[in-house]
Amino acid sequence: MPTITLRLELHKPTQPKQQMYQRMTEMNTAFANWLLLHPEVNKASSTIFKEFSDQSFPSAVVNQTIREVKSQKKNQHAKAFRKRWCCFNNQNLKVEKKELYTVSFPTLEKRIGVPVVTKPFQVAWLNKIIDGTVKQGAGKLYKKKKKWYLAIPITWHVES
Repeated sequence: MPTITLRLELHKPTQPKQQMYQRMTEMNTAFANWLLLHPEVNKASSTIFKEFSDQSFPSAVVNQTIREVKSQKKNQHAKAFRKRWCCFNNQNLKVEKKELYTVSFPTLEKRIGVPVVTKPFQVAWLNKIIDGTVKQGAGKLYKKKKKWYLAIPITWHVES
């Protein structure tokens, strides 16, 4: 099954939203590094976040971080993470078509729908995600050169 990753630029996020995304990234990185050193990392669940912090954080992001930290510790013997971008599994990431294409995911405040800038070749793939002909993977929210992006891997079945 071939896979490609769509890199969707978020359409002009406001300053408060950018700050919220940055806070989410910082909190996620700190939690991932704390979890690496935790003695019971293999038994970790979303309730372990309460030991780390009393702040609210989307459980979907916590669960995805736990899954990735377990994998990185086991397979790549990670010692520390410099930056751990927030990831959203396919159940918590939704692509919708309104006037613009929007992507909704959980944040610190609530679940928000964010418009994305689409290039012509991405429109066809986004339509396939919406109608279910391709399978969407875990999305990653990241920042590059002062712009915020959402990377969504997609796979599709090819008959041989």
